[in-house]
Amino acid sequence: MVFKLSLFNYIMVISGNFPVDINIGSLIESRMETMHISKAEFARRMQMPQSNASRILKKETMDTSKLQVICEKLDYNFFEEFCGREDGHSGEEGRRWPTVHIGSSIERQLKESKMTQSEFAHQLGVKQPEVSRLLKRADLDTGKLVVISNLLKYNFFEEFCVVKKATSAADLIEEIQSKMTPIQPIYQMQFTSEQYKKFLMQQLELPEEERIIKITVTPKDQNKK
Repeated sequence: MVFKLSLFNYIMVISGNFPVDINIGSLIESRMETMHISKAEFARRMQMPQSNASRILKKETMDTSKLQVICEKLDYNFFEEFCGREDGHSGEEGRRWPTVHIGSSIERQLKESKMTQSEFAHQLGVKQPEVSRLLKRADLDTGKLVVISNLLKYNFFEEFCVVKKATSAADLIEEIQSKMTPIQPIYQMQFTSEQYKKFLMQQLELPEEERIIKITVTPKDQNKK
């Protein structure tokens, strides 16, 4: 999908008090230098060949879902750079990265601004069916999100900047269940080892009838047999 803004909108994008486009590859590389992380180590954290990791560093824009993964791997919220912040909340204990369905967020903002999908399509310079597909997307390229943020006068990157903390077992269970499909077993879900450990510990603290998984504790001596 290519957005074709009018001259008026183009001027608004580069001069308004809204997010400007950022070279995300350069930003990631800068974070790696700060952490003294090599390309090989970055590739290992991302669980991909080094050639793929090198291509990431050459990208000017990136899908928000992939950027969130990189935020987790490098312990830095790159979305805050689009919000005029530079601290990234790195190293904040207990942080939970927000889950954002960007299509739903855009649809909500369209309703709040009382703009029809047809008007929105016209402003973007695309056909209405493309807007319908856009509103169903869970993620979006950061460059396109900058354009839409300026067009709707709402910084969607702010929704990725909310820092939440898992303060209870209920909070963590809600987060885990949001990542599951009805037929997806727990061992297929994508968690960091720290999230999984915290989840298991909080499950053990609950009465057995309130747990969402069955936990069997085997004594160490029994494992040796």
